[in-house]
Amino acid sequence: MSTHQDRAFDDLRNTLGEYMRIVRHRWKLALIGLGLVGSLGFWYSQKLPREYRAMTIFERRDDAVIQQLIQSKSPYSFASLKSSIVLDMTGSRALANAALDMGLLQPGEISDDRALSDRDLKRLDAAIGRYGLRASVRLMHSSANHDTIQLRCEANDPKKARQFTIALRDRYIQDSRDRITEILSRTHQFFTRELERYQKGAAATNLELRGLFDEFPGVDPTDPSSAGMRLTTLRQEATRLAQRQEEIAADIAAREQFLMSVPVVEVESDPRRIAAPPDAPPRLPETEETIRRAIQTVEASIDRAVTVDRKTIEHPDVKTLYRKLEGLFAARQMLRDMQAEQQDEAAPHKPKVIGEEFARWSAQKIRVELELDALRKQLAFVVGRFQEADLKRQRFEKLYAQLLEKGDHLAVLEQRLQEDAAIVTAWRQYLLQLNRVLAAESEQRGTQFALIEEPKEISRASSPRVSSVFAACIGFGLAAAALCIALAELLDRSFRSAGQVTRVLGVPVLASVGVIATPKEVRRRRLRGVLWTPTLGILVVALGTMASLAYTSLENPVVYGRAIAKIDRALASIGLPPTALSPVGKD
Repeated sequence: MSTHQDRAFDDLRNTLGEYMRIVRHRWKLALIGLGLVGSLGFWYSQKLPREYRAMTIFERRDDAVIQQLIQSKSPYSFASLKSSIVLDMTGSRALANAALDMGLLQPGEISDDRALSDRDLKRLDAAIGRYGLRASVRLMHSSANHDTIQLRCEANDPKKARQFTIALRDRYIQDSRDRITEILSRTHQFFTRELERYQKGAAATNLELRGLFDEFPGVDPTDPSSAGMRLTTLRQEATRLAQRQEEIAADIAAREQFLMSVPVVEVESDPRRIAAPPDAPPRLPETEETIRRAIQTVEASIDRAVTVDRKTIEHPDVKTLYRKLEGLFAARQMLRDMQAEQQDEAAPHKPKVIGEEFARWSAQKIRVELELDALRKQLAFVVGRFQEADLKRQRFEKLYAQLLEKGDHLAVLEQRLQEDAAIVTAWRQYLLQLNRVLAAESEQRGTQFALIEEPKEISRASSPRVSSVFAACIGFGLAAAALCIALAELLDRSFRSAGQVTRVLGVPVLASVGVIATPKEVRRRRLRGVLWTPTLGILVVALGTMASLAYTSLENPVVYGRAIAKIDRALASIGLPPTALSPVGKD
C-alpha cells in the first residue's frame, strides 16, 4: 500500500514537473497569446455600452389631521395615493411626462389622455430607448403618515440619467400635490352639498313646525316657556280690553242718564221771564280750569291731525274734533253764565232771562252728545279689539295645550328639527376644518415633500464594472496562452527528454546529448532573439495600454475622453483612421 501511494505521488510530481517544463519552454508563446487576446479584450471592453445610474431620496409627509378628516367624513381618501406610488413614478404616463419635460418628445406627439395608445407607447419606447432610460422605485420606509422613497434611474448617458431622475421626481411631487388638491376640492364640494342638503331639511322642518304658529310671530315652538309668556301676554291684553270696554260702557251710561235728566223750560206770557223749575238743575262737576285744559287738548289734537297726520278740514275726525271744541266752548260759557246767575240770585228781586238759561242747557247738551258719540265709537273699536284678542287667546291656548302635551306630530317635528340642527352643526365644523386644510395646502403645509439626497453629478459608470472587465480580459488572455502552449506542444515532434525517446522507441537510453550548437543553430537563436524581444515588448506595452485605457474609461471618463481625443488627433495628423474609442453615450 505504501509503495503504491509513493508511486502515485511520484507520477503526480512528474506530471506537474512536465507541465512546468512545458510552460518554461513555451512562455514566450504564452505571453504572445496573453498579450494579444488580453489587448483585444481590453480594447473591445471600451466599446461596450456604458450604463450610468442616478439616485435621489426624498420624503413625503402627510398631515394626520387631513387624513383622518377626509377618510372618516368623505368617500375620497389618501390610500389610493400611497398604493400607487410606484405606478405614479414609473408608469407609462409618468415616463411620457418626464420625456416631455426633458425634450425627448415634442408637445403633441403624445396624447393628453391618462392611458397611452399603442402609437404613443411606440414613440415613448423609441425616445427613452435611445438612451436606455429605465427607472425603479423602492420604499425605504413606509408608515401611515411618512414615506421615504428612493428613485433610481439608469441610462447610457450620465446627464440624461440625472435629468430623468429629477424630471420623474419633480413630476411626481407636482402630480401628487395636484391630486391632493383635487381630493380636497372634491371633498369640499361633497361637504358643501351635504351641508346644503341638511340645511334644506332643517329649514323645511322648521317651516313646517312654525307653520302652526304663523299667527303668533316671535314665538318659538321649541321653547314652551316663551309660548307660556306669550299666552300670558294675550290673556292680559284681553283682560285690559275687557276692562276698557266696561269703563267706556259706564261713561256712556252716565252721559245717557244725564241727557235723560235735562229739565224742561216753560215759557210764560212774558218772554223775558221763565218759571222756576221745580228742582234746581244739577251742578256739573267740571270747573273752568278743567274745561280749559280740555280745550287745549282738543286744539292740540286738531293741530296734530292737520300738521302731522296731514288731514284736511273736511276729514270726519277733524270735524268731530271741531264739534267737540265748540261744545267745550259752549260748556265754558254756560259755566260762566251759571256763576253769574248764582251771583244774581244772591241779589234780591233780580229777574231771570229765559234766553240765557236755554243757551246754557243747550250748550251742555250738545257737549254731552258729542262726547257720547265719541265714546260709542271707542266702544265699538274696543269691542272689536277685544273679540280679536279673545279669539287669538282661545286659539293660542289650544296650541299651547298641544305644545305642553307634545302631540305625536309636534313631537316628531321637534325631534327631526333637533337632529337636523345637530347634523348641520357637525357638518359646519367639518367644512370649517376643511377650509383650514385648504388654506394650509395652498401654502404647501398640508402634505410636505423633503429632499434627502439630490442626484449627484455622475462620472463613473455603474456597468460594466472594472473588476468584471479585468477578470474577463485576463481570463480570456490566460485561456489563449494555455491554448497556444497546447497547440504548440501538440504540433512539436521533437524530443525534449530521454524519457520521451524511451517511450517512443521502446529501448532504454544509455546517454543523451543536448542541442549541438552548430553555426546554423546559433544564427537561429540570434534571429529568434531579434524577433521575439520586440514582439513581446510591443504586446506587453499594448496590453498595459489597453488595460489602462479600459480602467480609465470606467473610473475616470473625463480623463479617458481627453486621452482618446489626443490619440485620435495624433492618428489623424499622420493620416491614420481614428481609434473608434470615443466615449459612448455622449451627445
